[in-house]
Amino acid sequence: MQPDHDSAGATSTFFTVDNLPMHERYDVWKQAISCLFDVDADKNVRENDFRTTIQSHIFGSLMLMEVTSRQQQWSRGYKQIAGNGMDHYGVAVYQNGSIECETSRGQGRLKPGGLLIYDLTQPFNARTTDHQTLNLVIPRALLEDQLQHPDDHCMRILEPGDPMVQIIRDMIISLQRNVRDLKHPQSQTLEKMFPTLLANCLNALSGETSEISHERQNIMSMVRMRRYFRENLCSPDLNPRRAAQDLGVSRSKLYNYFAPYGGVYNYVRDMRLRKAISLLNDPLHARSSIYDIALECGFSSDASFIRAFRDKYDATPGEVRNGASIHARKTQCIIGAADTQFEKWIHGLG
Repeated sequence: MQPDHDSAGATSTFFTVDNLPMHERYDVWKQAISCLFDVDADKNVRENDFRTTIQSHIFGSLMLMEVTSRQQQWSRGYKQIAGNGMDHYGVAVYQNGSIECETSRGQGRLKPGGLLIYDLTQPFNARTTDHQTLNLVIPRALLEDQLQHPDDHCMRILEPGDPMVQIIRDMIISLQRNVRDLKHPQSQTLEKMFPTLLANCLNALSGETSEISHERQNIMSMVRMRRYFRENLCSPDLNPRRAAQDLGVSRSKLYNYFAPYGGVYNYVRDMRLRKAISLLNDPLHARSSIYDIALECGFSSDASFIRAFRDKYDATPGEVRNGASIHARKTQCIIGAADTQFEKWIHGLG
């Protein structure tokens, strides 16, 4: 994969396995996409006519991927979430083909003209037909604070009859046609515009009930709470009593808000573990000990950190760090057939 365009507003590159011998194509693809998903395909697809191309464009901290590929199964589990530290949302437009997905909420199938939302911090399973898609990848920091329920959109199917869905879909398709000509100020505008439009669409999913209306009126208070915990995450004495006092709210209100997250302690723990994953996969922290990372993420000891990490991801921090090193060595083996620029771009987002 080689960069083929670089303007003031966007940089583009192209990845394909279609120029490789047929017996090499699927293995190269599986390794290249492993930074995002585990994939599997039927034997006849893998061996007889496997094809995949990805045209990628980065503008600001957003990424647009044009993907054409064969039918296959896709999954993302806790071990993989821990292993690459991706903390992004994605919006998929299926121009051809379709997807069936399975999450904790149940099963669903994307209808023609609809949109699929995915959250790379959560596990899922899905199956696609032969497909051609556009994927807009958005760093969590740009979208999370605008969402009423930021953890409730993994493999969320948006129906094609919603006018906001069609507006967002049309804008992504238009972006594909014009992304190469973007200038830097235009990229900055789109970086602000897309998350805001998507947040408004997702926040309205449940309809305008009195409960949702009340939440909308208090959304700034909710955002303030999440920001408070994010900014004080590394403090080992962060607790509900202190948070309620600093925020000027009652502990009962704090508990009620964080009940959908499993409580305040669970919310803080998950945020700390998410930060730890990022540090474990950061080359700049390669020499940091597990103890140092535990303290930097607000844990009182490396033992409590390792225990919480293993309970959440079914792997230890050390295994995740070693796995990242093994992954780096494996990808070096296929350089020449296809380089790792695609993975570097993905990890560099946000």
